[in-house]
Amino acid sequence: MSFQTPWSVVRSHVARKIFQRNALTAAVGIALSANAFAGFPTLYGKIHLTANQYDLEKINFDPTAAGATTYKHVGATGVTTELDTFALESTGSRLGIQGDFDASSSVTVFYRLEYGVDVDNGTNSNGRELSQRNIFGGLRGDWGSILVGKNDTPLKTLQTNTVLRTDVDRFNDSPLGDIGTYIVGENRPDNVIQYTSPIWFGGLEVNLAAIQAEETGVPVSATNQQDDNDFASGKSVSVTYGKAKWFVGVGYDNNVVTTDALRAVGEVTLGAVKLGAIYQTAERHEDVDSLGGLSTFVGSNGTTLGAQNGLNPLSEWDGASGNAFKEQDGYVLNAQWKIAGPWLAKIQYASSTTTPTNALYADAELEGIAVGLDYNFNAGTRVFGYFASVEVDGDDKISTKATTDSTAALGFDFRF
Repeated sequence: MSFQTPWSVVRSHVARKIFQRNALTAAVGIALSANAFAGFPTLYGKIHLTANQYDLEKINFDPTAAGATTYKHVGATGVTTELDTFALESTGSRLGIQGDFDASSSVTVFYRLEYGVDVDNGTNSNGRELSQRNIFGGLRGDWGSILVGKNDTPLKTLQTNTVLRTDVDRFNDSPLGDIGTYIVGENRPDNVIQYTSPIWFGGLEVNLAAIQAEETGVPVSATNQQDDNDFASGKSVSVTYGKAKWFVGVGYDNNVVTTDALRAVGEVTLGAVKLGAIYQTAERHEDVDSLGGLSTFVGSNGTTLGAQNGLNPLSEWDGASGNAFKEQDGYVLNAQWKIAGPWLAKIQYASSTTTPTNALYADAELEGIAVGLDYNFNAGTRVFGYFASVEVDGDDKISTKATTDSTAALGFDFRF
């Protein structure tokens, strides 16, 4: 049996017409998508997985009454287990496309569409496969760049340096080790308009972000005035300067997630060792606000028994049912040592003092440590292990015993 189609003049004529029509369609498509081909998108991503053994504690508050299902938030004398489990965690894993193309001889269009993915179970905390990360479009020229969309604030990105390509957040994305565990300010707001300067004087960079809260302007209550309805109701700025072996930077947030924060960062390289430091002071924006942006990067859920205040180690030390703090001062000190070949050792110490909004309660004192060892196959692939512990002690009227959260983990991280 032959599958060859017999040739004929009619079939040849029809085929030629089809080819001409398809060629015309393709030519029109190419012309209409000239911008896309000029800046063909780059697919990129990151997989960050850790296998964590968790031992998390919570304050053992009593019920409000015998048999009640509600709980006090004061008067405790002990702690109980919040989470005691072995868990596979996907934190900071992402998939995105980005690119740029010339709009003219002096202006370039750039864009990024980045989504978070949970590699361990396929769905994020929102119950969907994808969650928004940095998503924006913008224009770039010799004068710098302007982007519009959803993006990390300049204060959050202060610890990364464009010149040195470094990151003072040594345990970035790692549960109980990321700096967001200890201090507020790790925010990625919506409705951002941001200007980034070119690199001036061999290492100076400036970032200015206007953040629109887009509130209605119609008061709802005494504590919800809906008055963040102007242009740049929130603001974030940063200035960094770096050279071959050091960089320093300062950033400021005004009314970002109801918080005002000032952060300073520095890093110096001494041979095979990098020393880093972060200092921050923060306060609520208005008297009716509370500090925002507390996290742990722990993806697993704790117990449903007892009072539920969240997994952040500070969350129970405010004497309230939620996170109700008005001020915070904290710092992070860390170092990394390139031992030999692909091996890299890291150590970190963090401390913060956080003040509850209720003046009846004393400050909550946090101390955190993290130690880790990385094996880098190349610039984009590593395996690692680390241990992190966070202890918080606050007012005796809330609890007479401190809480301690800890994790030991093995993981791998690769980028493509």
